[in-house]
Amino acid sequence: MIIRNWSLMVLAFVLCAAPAMAQKWEVGAGGGASFYTSKTVSGPDGQVNAKFKPGAGFTAYMGQIGDRVGGEVRYTMMFNSMELSGGSASTSMSGRSQSIGYNLLIYTNGKDSKTRGYVLAGGGIKQYTGTGNYTGLPPFIRTAVLTNTSEWKPMVTTGVGVRVKAGENSHFRAELLVQGTETPTQVITPVMGSLGGWYFSFAPMFSLSYVW
Repeated sequence: MIIRNWSLMVLAFVLCAAPAMAQKWEVGAGGGASFYTSKTVSGPDGQVNAKFKPGAGFTAYMGQIGDRVGGEVRYTMMFNSMELSGGSASTSMSGRSQSIGYNLLIYTNGKDSKTRGYVLAGGGIKQYTGTGNYTGLPPFIRTAVLTNTSEWKPMVTTGVGVRVKAGENSHFRAELLVQGTETPTQVITPVMGSLGGWYFSFAPMFSLSYVW
């Protein structure tokens, strides 16, 4: 249901935005790194730090390039292990996330410029997945646990970037993507602890695109 509703939203955005954007299409892909903010779980085991470790990321997008406004549908996957830590103890589990969303791009100069800065903002949905297993009794089990399950969350996206024309039909893009969702409490699960608020990911990405 969530995926179907989001697909309809993306289609509506594209249909509404297309007349205002002009007239070049773009498809691209690239990669980079991903970093997350951390949170604290308060419970019987004291203060437990709940975080996603730094990892790698991949992104792919398709959209339109206008003179001052553009838009794109973007898919992103990040690989970040999860960790609970406190005092001298810690436990971790491999994990990943994937997201799909629509972003509006506002350019700082016209489409004929070789180098163009931009800001972007949009939204979508993001899935968090734990992909590992515990090898023994985890610490902090009274406060929180990591699970090998999946959970979808609504997502907001913002970022800044620059594109450089690298050839007649090719562009190089460097950008910082910021994604925010509510805490995925089915993946990082409080037991007798309290965990809420939002996680934010910061992903420096570098990509090549084809424009026609």
